[in-house]
Amino acid sequence: MPRPRAVLFDWDGTLLDSAAATYRCYQRLFAAYSLPYDHQAFERTYCPDWYRTYEAIGLPQAFWGEADRRWLQLYAQEPPALLPAARPALERLTAAALPLGLVTSGQRERVLTDLERLGLQTCFQSIVCGSDLAARKPDPAPLRRALEEMGMPSQDAAYIGDSPEDVQMAHAAGVLAVAVPGGYPNRDALIAARADIFAEDLGAALTALRIR
Repeated sequence: MPRPRAVLFDWDGTLLDSAAATYRCYQRLFAAYSLPYDHQAFERTYCPDWYRTYEAIGLPQAFWGEADRRWLQLYAQEPPALLPAARPALERLTAAALPLGLVTSGQRERVLTDLERLGLQTCFQSIVCGSDLAARKPDPAPLRRALEEMGMPSQDAAYIGDSPEDVQMAHAAGVLAVAVPGGYPNRDALIAARADIFAEDLGAALTALRIR
């Protein structure tokens, strides 16, 4: 397997330890609409495209815009930290002089706030967020946009994510798909997505990519 010339990442659950905060924000959000939500519902309905979660929980579409604003307000009250292996992995890639990209389903406002808070705002050559394009994961359009902005052919890049939608997007874009399970309740689905590389943490993923 050739060493990639660029590495792109998912954000939530891959670099950012946001699973617990996401669950608590959903609990409080859906309670405001008198919709029951517990950890079983989280496991059953979680998807990087949160509109699919809204639909699965039964939130009428007329409230989705309002729900987005409420969720961001709730999230701002408990901003997550990076996963323990995230900063060492980014430092390892920077030392290897590899360009980095970020392709996430998260809203741009929230993601940029997180990046600035964590001192990573200049780490990525391209940042493509869920609110930037009409197409969302697993559609390959967001990943292709990032590759275009980086001037990087798909066959020379690897994408690291924690959801089956990440793997599906990478495969559809012709990018090496690397799966690293995070805190979201999707491990079985992630394994079933058949990534090119499955690693238990980011350090192991970079070793598998032959990045020292």
